[in-house]
Amino acid sequence: MNCEALQRILFEQQRELTADEAAHLSACDECMDVLLTVSLEARPEVELPENFAARVAAKLPAEPPARSRRPRHAGLTTAMVFVGVLLIVFFSAAKPANSWVTMVFVLLVATEIAGLALWLAPRRPGW
Repeated sequence: MNCEALQRILFEQQRELTADEAAHLSACDECMDVLLTVSLEARPEVELPENFAARVAAKLPAEPPARSRRPRHAGLTTAMVFVGVLLIVFFSAAKPANSWVTMVFVLLVATEIAGLALWLAPRRPGW
C-alpha cells in the first residue's frame, strides 16, 4: 500500500477503509498520525431541536439571585491587624541606639505584610 494514496484517502474521507488499508495503518506510524489528526479535526454535525432556545429560557429563573455582600477575607483582616500591632509596639517602645535602622526594618516588614495581604486577598469586581 502506498502511504501517499492512503493519506489522500484519509484526508478526503470518501469511504470505509479496506482490510489492506487497515493493515497498513497498523504497521505505519506516519499514516496512523494522519488518521488521528483527521479524526480529531473532524467536527460532528449537530442539530438542535426547533424549540431548544425556548426550553432553555423557560428553565432560567425570572430574576437572577441577589448577591450578598461578601465579608472581608480573613487573611487580609489578620494582616492589617498584625501590621497595626507591629507599628503600635514599635512607636510606643523606648528608642534604641540604632533607631533609624529599627524603624526602617519595621516599616519594611509592615510594608511586606500589607503587600502580601493585598496580593493574596480575593479579587473583587471593580478593583
